[in-house]
Amino acid sequence: MDKNWFPLQGVPANGKTFVLEDPAAWATPLQEFGVACRVLEPIRAEIFVLAQEQGVLFRGSISGKVALPCDRCANDSEVTIRHRFDSFEPYPADSPAPAGKDSARQKPGRTGRDDADESRMEDILAGDSDEAVIRQAAHGRGIEINPGALAWEEFSLALPVKPLCREACRGLCPVCGVNRNAESCSCAREEGDPRLAALQGLLVKK
Repeated sequence: MDKNWFPLQGVPANGKTFVLEDPAAWATPLQEFGVACRVLEPIRAEIFVLAQEQGVLFRGSISGKVALPCDRCANDSEVTIRHRFDSFEPYPADSPAPAGKDSARQKPGRTGRDDADESRMEDILAGDSDEAVIRQAAHGRGIEINPGALAWEEFSLALPVKPLCREACRGLCPVCGVNRNAESCSCAREEGDPRLAALQGLLVKK
């Protein structure tokens, strides 16, 4: 996805929607970043791109179904992805304003926003742009965007941190490694640190 750069000048004034559904486009970053993930249903991303005075608005959705290793037993955990997102990327520092956006570097005037809205906008403009998503083209040829890179970032955020095959997963025995969802074992339960035995019956009042 890092090669899918598009000139912002090619985006119409009323915006443009990019669709990413080629399996190869998703397989490459999955392999590159070593994500243990199998695609069960095709991953599809739709991203609407709109150039504004201070930066570029990205609004999109990602859908699909993948299998991840369960955090407790390592069996497949099926994850259905239904993810929506909004992202605003300011123009890169010192980049020329796109055509028709000459006021991009000016402080926004009063347009009905309250002071809190103005403060949030100033914070956005003061932040750094994501160089994987938006950059100044070589040789001063305007600004380029990479919707695919943003789609990958949002896809990564949509994955659970600790996927489970089921909520009641009993995991693997820490002694013999048997999957306790499928069979039991005779390993002794961990009794804890014997030095803390005197505290086991201690109750803490809230």
